[in-house]
Amino acid sequence: MNTSPRLQLSKDTLLLLPCSGTKQRVPCSGTKQPGRKPSNALSILSVLDPVLAAELANARDALREKARVDDETLMPAYLRYRGQPYKHSATYIGEAVAAGQRVLIVSGGYGLILADEPIGMYNKQFALSDWRPGLLKECILDYAHHEGIRSVIAVMSRTTGYAKLISRCVDWGGAGLEATLVSADAHGPGVRQKVLRAQGEAVAALINSGLDQDWLSSDSLPLKIDKFPREV
Repeated sequence: MNTSPRLQLSKDTLLLLPCSGTKQRVPCSGTKQPGRKPSNALSILSVLDPVLAAELANARDALREKARVDDETLMPAYLRYRGQPYKHSATYIGEAVAAGQRVLIVSGGYGLILADEPIGMYNKQFALSDWRPGLLKECILDYAHHEGIRSVIAVMSRTTGYAKLISRCVDWGGAGLEATLVSADAHGPGVRQKVLRAQGEAVAALINSGLDQDWLSSDSLPLKIDKFPREV
């Protein structure tokens, strides 16, 4: 019998997500396309401590050419990203944000963004080495402090730089926070698309009704749940 507590979002929970390589391009002038929405959302830069905000902004600018950022037309981040995770969860993410849920996305081109922060097109896989050591960690913790966050749930693959940020770079206990890393438990060749699909389905389920250890994706992938600080 599973005795693990059910994972659920609350007003003092921060949901952390990875970005997506596949992105929604803005349609040609004069055409309309579902999902293209204007946004009055703020940037995370307006929430962070001014010194951190300036450093993140400068780091974004320094990476701009390498990431091939084109922000001529902006779109809320959760709609811009169109990979498997967002195909299955974008609607739920939008509803959660509209209801006041705190959701951040770790981004290859922008570092860290609000889920509904307006962003442009870019082409850059996330790499911790693109950002000053400790910068993204400090931004996450500063945002959490500002928003009264008490717990963090990150849904992302355990083998990526995103997860390294969560599992190795942040002293959650020292910050007075509990963090949970949720990932699809799958190994071997040919599972990447199933893992990405499972991520999106897990995010949708988490927002909609919560997750427990017995949850399975549509491809029957189970979840791996890691807690930080690690229990002794």
